[in-house]
Amino acid sequence: MKKIIAIYLPQYHEIEENNEWWGKGHTEWVSCKKALPLFKNHYQPRIPLDNNYYDLTNEEEQIKQAQIAKEFGVYGFCYYHYWFEGKQIMQQPMEQMLNNKNIDIPFCISWANHTWSNSTSRKNRKILIEQTYGSKKDWEQHFVYLKQFFDDERYIKVDNKPIMVIYDAKNIDCWQEMKLLWDTLAKKEGWEGLFYINTLKHEEDVEVSNQFKFDAQFEYQPTFALGKSKKFDYAKLYNFKRILYKEYLDRPLICSYDKIWQRVLTQTPSNGITTYLGAYNDWDTTARWGKKGIVHKNASPEKFEKYLREQIKHSDELPNSDFIFVTAWNEWSEGAYLEADEKYGYGYLEAIKNSVNS
Repeated sequence: MKKIIAIYLPQYHEIEENNEWWGKGHTEWVSCKKALPLFKNHYQPRIPLDNNYYDLTNEEEQIKQAQIAKEFGVYGFCYYHYWFEGKQIMQQPMEQMLNNKNIDIPFCISWANHTWSNSTSRKNRKILIEQTYGSKKDWEQHFVYLKQFFDDERYIKVDNKPIMVIYDAKNIDCWQEMKLLWDTLAKKEGWEGLFYINTLKHEEDVEVSNQFKFDAQFEYQPTFALGKSKKFDYAKLYNFKRILYKEYLDRPLICSYDKIWQRVLTQTPSNGITTYLGAYNDWDTTARWGKKGIVHKNASPEKFEKYLREQIKHSDELPNSDFIFVTAWNEWSEGAYLEADEKYGYGYLEAIKNSVNS
């Protein structure tokens, strides 16, 4: 059976930094609640089933999420982890999970190593926190922090190597030295090293997988299907329109869910590295970015199930491709969530269950 790993955003609790940047009490739910429909039949706001605007400092909610995920065929969660040269953000839910074995689901970590800014637009953009990488002392400190998760029996490993997903590898100028240190430390702990997975968002990331000697790569969808392309195709047109709408027009960019999924199904790279395919259920960033957002029109649980079944078949044809990474468990402000909502109920989770059990 194919193992579905859902990307997990730990943003649903109040933190000091968001209070400073966005106002007291800000969480992902604030953006969701203020969202408005921007055109006819635009599905906004997105409302969780039974108005369950949860707080992830509530461990009972995390226990329930894990139970629901497994019930509907989700194998595990991939938690976003934010480490800025020793400074952490939004770490509480993941640490709670580590210390509470009742949150019973396999998991791995994606180091979301990107700089944070206050806008998707180039104009008036302000850096909120910059990603830097420090020196050997920081890399060792980072490994020591991660080790407690790697030690957990729930942590997902491949060939006695804890999985370590990297979100933005190409900008880590010290990658080879950091990787060597982490592997050395991992072997001292009795593992064979770490199992490094590169996140594919653009064509250039495929080359990075080889250059940086990753063990595997995964297609972060729908971003990879629409990443910057060297040839003139749908992705090229999409990126031209994306910049045009974001920078100059006062309305969201509307795209076809079906056309984008056709690219998802046909853009798998062949660079000799184990590839884990990606999937996504929906995409609508207008809750976060308003009229500068992007909407993938005509998504539905039925279509998601159809395309996911095709992606699973494709995955079965690839060597060692045990996982499919789904965007996402709970990216509500991007419309990418498997969790139940008022419109579809558990429809997207039913689609997962039907697909993996067929």
